[in-house]
Amino acid sequence: MVHKVIYSHADLKALQGICSHDDLRAQQGIRSDERVFVRIVSLESVRIAHESYALLRQLVDLSSCLTPQLDVLSIMACLSLELHKVEHDLLPPLQDQEAKLEGRVVQALLYLKNSAITLLHLGESVREIEELCGSFEEELEDGAVSGRIKEVGVVLKDTADMVLKGTYNIVLLKERVPWMLELISALMATLVRFP
Repeated sequence: MVHKVIYSHADLKALQGICSHDDLRAQQGIRSDERVFVRIVSLESVRIAHESYALLRQLVDLSSCLTPQLDVLSIMACLSLELHKVEHDLLPPLQDQEAKLEGRVVQALLYLKNSAITLLHLGESVREIEELCGSFEEELEDGAVSGRIKEVGVVLKDTADMVLKGTYNIVLLKERVPWMLELISALMATLVRFP
């Protein structure tokens, strides 16, 4: 068995090339029937996690790789996809100058609330992993990754609830959207070090 350590998405792409071509395997000193044990140390950011998961899943499915971190990476991939959906699909309609609290905006708020609940569940899963194995990032200034996920989830859920219940109006919602996008962007840019 050959051991490979992954420090970035680029390392995973290179590993994919090696594992899927016999001549490259031979150059790396890996027999065609030999399995590769993959240990992920870090990823550039939460944003890239879903792409990294797809690559690693493909390598595992080819039966050429083993990794104990596939489940953990799947949680980070779900987080990445959910944040991407909120950032690109749910928040932009709320910024529209013509937006009124009806139809598409109400639907976006309901979806935003569902995404917030999903983020809170994912944050809890990440917290459990951090308690068992250690933090996903070393020396994070404002707490563990799970805390940042929870913060984003709470802000999104509270905002959606307040607008849907009439506590906030559409003007206050539009003023909050840039701040929510900043929180999401900061979380997506977080470097992830696997425990």
